[in-house]
Amino acid sequence: MKRVASLKSAVVARLRPLVRDLGAELLHLSTITRPFRVAHDKLTIVTFHRVLPAELLAEYPIPGIAVTPEELDWFIGLFDRHYTLGTLGEVATRFALGDRPERPLLAITFDDGQRDNYEHARPVLARHGAHASFFVVTEATEYNQTLWHDRIAYSVASLMKRDRASAAPLLSELGVSVADPDPQNAAVARVKRMTPQARDAWVGKVEMSAGGECRPAWDGMMTWDQLRAMHEEGHEIGSHSRTHPILPLVSDAQLDDEIAGSRQALRTKLGFEIQTFCYPNGDYDERTLRAVERAGYRHAVTTRYGINAEGHSPYAFRRLDMQGSHARRTSGDFSEARVLLRLTGLLPSAY
Repeated sequence: MKRVASLKSAVVARLRPLVRDLGAELLHLSTITRPFRVAHDKLTIVTFHRVLPAELLAEYPIPGIAVTPEELDWFIGLFDRHYTLGTLGEVATRFALGDRPERPLLAITFDDGQRDNYEHARPVLARHGAHASFFVVTEATEYNQTLWHDRIAYSVASLMKRDRASAAPLLSELGVSVADPDPQNAAVARVKRMTPQARDAWVGKVEMSAGGECRPAWDGMMTWDQLRAMHEEGHEIGSHSRTHPILPLVSDAQLDDEIAGSRQALRTKLGFEIQTFCYPNGDYDERTLRAVERAGYRHAVTTRYGINAEGHSPYAFRRLDMQGSHARRTSGDFSEARVLLRLTGLLPSAY
């Protein structure tokens, strides 16, 4: 019986992607998933993180939040065919004023403020004449600091490659095994729930075990000059907090510093107004929402999957994360049908 069950499970696993691809194609041919039908009266916001050439992506330990420049180019081209593109501030303002163009409104956003956004995303956007919003972590920008989730991933990946035995006790503190198929992502997920103090202590410990900071020379954050250049080219710069904490876990004083303090820091350093905010890791609660509104932002985005109907809170906009795997059929070819199905906002977020 176990053997039969195992065989059945294997067959289902092989068939599921094929059924998914076929379903997406049929819905696309019927025009059911076309944006002019599903999003004509909605605000759509897509999000990216890292943009890395294939040779760098092979070195990056969290590939699920990265696309290649070629993949980004394909995504932006698809968006441009079906939507009216702009920054979050631009399209959210138009949407609030009742503007409903023939091609629905779509905002392009990038989280974290990594250098690769300037080096690899910016040229792609320029080729399409598209503008995007870039959410930056002010302390990381000021000191070119690696964000804590990347510090964990780089350190765990380095330890696993060099000495799995030394990684085992550190990972076991989090309930993660070296046998886990993706221990660095599992570690990041566990650490997200820690208090900022406990998180910093564990990150320091694993980094020390790995021999110090493991970030490769090609990695880093955008500079203030690069952010000013992005703004001058028509892109929007928004805040992603001071230090990228899980905001519902911090004190009231730190909450105001992370939200209002980061806005003031950006205004001082860059010399222009900051209107948009992105919750680190997408986590927020009523206290956080009130702090964002109190700080003077006009719009804020989460990582909750979906598109936004009229009347949705401007401080809790849903977004659709875009990954290379979302753009491809089982065969590996790009699939407009698959992406348009995801852009309906009606799928499980892990699709």
